[in-house]
Amino acid sequence: NLRGPSVALDTMCSSSLTALHLACESIRRGETELSLAGGVNLTIHPNKYRVLSQGRFASSDGRCRSFGAGGDGYVPGEGVGAVVLKRVSRAVADGDRIYGIIRATALNHGGRTSGVSVPNPNAQAVLITDALAKASVGPDRVSYVEAHGTGTELGDPIEVTALVKAFRSDAADGIGVRNGKACALGSIKSNIGHLESAAGVAGLTKVLLQMKHKQLVPSLHSHEANPNIRFSDTPFVVQQAPGLKPGRLLNR
Repeated sequence: NLRGPSVALDTMCSSSLTALHLACESIRRGETELSLAGGVNLTIHPNKYRVLSQGRFASSDGRCRSFGAGGDGYVPGEGVGAVVLKRVSRAVADGDRIYGIIRATALNHGGRTSGVSVPNPNAQAVLITDALAKASVGPDRVSYVEAHGTGTELGDPIEVTALVKAFRSDAADGIGVRNGKACALGSIKSNIGHLESAAGVAGLTKVLLQMKHKQLVPSLHSHEANPNIRFSDTPFVVQQAPGLKPGRLLNR
């Protein structure tokens, strides 16, 4: 018998994180005291796979190679996830188990591009910079980024370009490339595929579980780097092994 805003939305792959953003804003405005936000993705008709095959969108070998060589498409997946959101003070007073604290959220649109499969690195960089500024967190304090990482030759380099722009931007206090420190990079899509409308909450769940267990988990199928990404010129290292430090990425 919950009361308050009840919203179903579709912003494609960003749906569950858009829901999270709107839920956080609702709490900040005082409209709600508690929110449930998440996403669900199910494939209930074979026509989806026909369309993916015809458009050559799907991975040829059934593996998602986030930031790895040979990534020629994405791997669709099914899943559902949700989080319960409250103000920190309310959660503490209620004796809740707190898995993480959301410092800030940000939302924007990529604008005009060459198509839905071609993201806008400038718009993505602005979004990341905005989120860091709202959270009052400098890039040098970020030790891990859970990326979109669809495992495509074009999309992954664009995402890394956007991250580098944001981490080097003047708006982010002019802090260079983490002052030489490596920042771990990963994508849950290499483990469970692309959950599309539930992709965001899947990535968030991975981050929370890594925080709970105090251990970063490896992203799979990326030991050989995407040849279109020069990781040596970035502050990022794709996580290759369990541990607290960024795993080593082999550039062959």
